[in-house]
Amino acid sequence: MKDQGTINRFGHYTQDLVPDDVPLAERPGHKLRTSTVIVDRAKLTTHPAENESFQNGDAPSGTQVNSVVDGGGATDIPNLFSGPSFRNPRERFRFDGHKMVYHLDRVLAWQRGERFAPIHIDMGLTKFCNTACIYCYAVVQNMTKGTMIQREALLRYIEDCGRLGVRSIGFIGDGEPTLNPALYDATVLAKKVGVDTGMGTNGLLLDMDRAEDLLSSMSFMRINLSAGTPEGFQKIHQSSGRNFHLLKDKIRELVRLKKRLNLKCTIGLQMVLIPECFDQIIPEAELGLELGVDYFVIKQCADSEYKELGIDYSAYVSAEEPLRQVEKLSTPEYVVQVKWNKIGAAGNTSIYSSGIRKYDICYGTPFLSQISGNGKVYPCGPFYNKERFLIGNIHNESFYDIVMGDRYWEVHADIARVVDVHKDCAIGCRQDYINKFLWDLQNPPDHINFI
Repeated sequence: MKDQGTINRFGHYTQDLVPDDVPLAERPGHKLRTSTVIVDRAKLTTHPAENESFQNGDAPSGTQVNSVVDGGGATDIPNLFSGPSFRNPRERFRFDGHKMVYHLDRVLAWQRGERFAPIHIDMGLTKFCNTACIYCYAVVQNMTKGTMIQREALLRYIEDCGRLGVRSIGFIGDGEPTLNPALYDATVLAKKVGVDTGMGTNGLLLDMDRAEDLLSSMSFMRINLSAGTPEGFQKIHQSSGRNFHLLKDKIRELVRLKKRLNLKCTIGLQMVLIPECFDQIIPEAELGLELGVDYFVIKQCADSEYKELGIDYSAYVSAEEPLRQVEKLSTPEYVVQVKWNKIGAAGNTSIYSSGIRKYDICYGTPFLSQISGNGKVYPCGPFYNKERFLIGNIHNESFYDIVMGDRYWEVHADIARVVDVHKDCAIGCRQDYINKFLWDLQNPPDHINFI
């Protein structure tokens, strides 16, 4: 194909992408904005058998013949437009978005005003931790050493989740889950009652004697690690460099065990991005590749509604180069993904500078609820310890009765009615993507049939 540039009747330079020697229309009509040639599309074909003049090997000069592979094998298809082609790789994980379209039964129940179980629950199992990560959101949630959900209450809650139809539970709440010895039995029980589980942990106190129970029962195990060197580990997580090496050994053993037993549980690393760990981005990405984990995800740091952690989101701009660099380390077996939608938001929207959302009402809490490490049920983590939004406590009553009770739905309605999402809500909120989806459903534009 050669440059088909010309000057149009208005004196402006135009350039088409018409390949050499393709059939041209004899009387193409007016040429108000077009070039001097128009392709005769009636003479084109998309399959070699339909037009002998364009059989493979006989295509007009300058025309590419591409081989497209589908379920039936390779078929030679002349592509008379020689523009670039691309095949989207399968998206293994969706870290930066939502999956509500796979749960439309719950959405329809919500639209009908029915009572339904949450799709997913984030929950803590404890209110304390064995590290002191400098980005920790839990410090604003009244951490209390020694406080945890008691074993019998936790197992009863898991059974209730199965009975209700809760689809997943993430042990990723305010405290470190491995500090609760009931974690392992709760995870095994959840699988038996049909509830998917996953866990976010610093991994240091993981009981390796029971690692097989977790890996055979969980959907994912995510190691919260924001450093790729012992020095970075000591600075970010305020734990000794010796523990960094201990953690590496545990992750390596988890990967080995998963592969030996051919288990489906994914093992990943998560970095919470703050300026103090910008120099750790590349080392940790390389570490994940070395250890053989399934993914390395980099997310924004969630600050409180009062910005008590003091995160400067505009600083993310200076980390763009290493973030782009590490994504290139991705392979079919090792996914490196940056949550660009939130990390990049500071540069092009006011979502972090002033809290502006693309919706006015929080609808998401009935779909994604949260439970603190002391057993108290809330609609959202940033409202922990605010008695107005306390729904109940799984130590005192069954979770089934809580979800089906009036108090549960009164609190969710209160959230939708009184919370100003533009000023009351924490930055990087868990329900943000869900709310965008639900807001669009509740506020359709005119002419929706013209899709």
